Amino acid sequence: MKITVNNIVLERGILTSTYKEEIRYNVRRIKNASLYRIKNKIKERSASFYSETGTVLKVSIFAIALVFIIF
Repeated sequence: MKITVNNIVLERGILTSTYKEEIRYNVRRIKNASLYRIKNKIKERSASFYSETGTVLKVSIFAIALVFIIF
C-alpha cells in the first residue's frame, strides 16, 4: 500500500519505515552472528581433530621407540 506523490513514497499501514529498518538490521545481525557461530564450530572441530591426530601419532611413536629399546 504505497502512494507516490511528487517522487516521495508515503508508507501506509502498521509497519513504519523506522520499524522496517530496525527489523532489517536485526535480521542482518542475526545472520552475521549465525555465520560467526558456524565458522567457530568448524574451527573448533578441526582443532580438536588435529589435536587427536597429534596425540595418536605421539603415542604410536612412543610405542615404537619402546619396542626398539626393549628388543
